[in-house]
Amino acid sequence: MHILIGTGQKPLHAAAPGVRVLLLTDQTDGATARRLAQYGSLLDIETTFDTALNTLLGDPLGYDLFVMDCDGFGGVTAAERAIATLIAADARMRVMLVSCEFDEPAYPLGRRAAVCLPEVVSEEAFRFGFDHVLRDRATVTYM
Repeated sequence: MHILIGTGQKPLHAAAPGVRVLLLTDQTDGATARRLAQYGSLLDIETTFDTALNTLLGDPLGYDLFVMDCDGFGGVTAAERAIATLIAADARMRVMLVSCEFDEPAYPLGRRAAVCLPEVVSEEAFRFGFDHVLRDRATVTYM
């Protein structure tokens, strides 16, 4: 069972700048990359599926979030394969999926469930998904 919440509700707090994000996309200057950069994310972009997964799993610091523009890599089927790989490796980062296969945004309450966003989505819905998926991320400040 999936329990979803709408964008009319606000997360407890907005995600802080400095979130480490790995974006898998075939459009390095696309809307997803621009939005994530505007939020102050520490953004790494990969353009190949296997390289992205190897980067995620091999990074010693650990990413906070994996975002996949699914359509350039086989759609939701490829996203399911990526998630299965991350689960098998016991990866702990949160996941956002963007695809034209999604009819409307989905913001599941489960901490291990991906936020799913349509390819064409409002700024409000995208930002809500970003904040929602990172809602329990611990904020760390270095001095």
